[in-house]
Amino acid sequence: MTSEADFVAISPDILYFGTPVAVLSSLDPDGTTHLAALSSFWALGERIVLALTVFGQSAANLRRHAECVLNLHSPLQWREVERLGHTTARAPLTDYHRTAGIVYAKDKFAASGFTPLSSQCVTPARAAQCPVQIETSVTAVHPADQDAPFVHIETRKLLVHAERAVLDPTGTRVDVGTWSPLLYVFRHYFGKGPHLGARFRAARDTD
Repeated sequence: MTSEADFVAISPDILYFGTPVAVLSSLDPDGTTHLAALSSFWALGERIVLALTVFGQSAANLRRHAECVLNLHSPLQWREVERLGHTTARAPLTDYHRTAGIVYAKDKFAASGFTPLSSQCVTPARAAQCPVQIETSVTAVHPADQDAPFVHIETRKLLVHAERAVLDPTGTRVDVGTWSPLLYVFRHYFGKGPHLGARFRAARDTD
């Protein structure tokens, strides 16, 4: 039996116990598409909430142009995501960027190796190599408290694109056996592990 002696109080620098990673497409002031790695977001129904630092270009872009694409990739694209992770299109660089080892890169597609693909409902382009791409519109921007340099951005799903390879035989749903998101665990990249079971509502979702 587990007892109090089995636990230790710790203070981890980050709380990424295992979150999906995405690439966010937004529109730069010159009309080109900006890409940024995103590791803090969650979905509820057709709403997706993004958490972005105020130091990056993405937050400024979404305040100005209320459209974006959430590109979800498989573990195969982790290197492209990592290339994005240490770049910014915001200039000049701040102390935050320099301390974190982030460098300037205007063309994020060239820097990462992703290929642009035109969207249907929004202006920012999709990342072609990502098996799932969600076009969204921004519905609200919420500043965090004064001690947190973040903004929380609410978006609404407009259109979902999915590669046929990750869909079930009906062609209308993502096949949970085939689909594997890229996961971010304490700044390390992982794919999905073996299937362990299903929630009681899963059967209803497939009726």
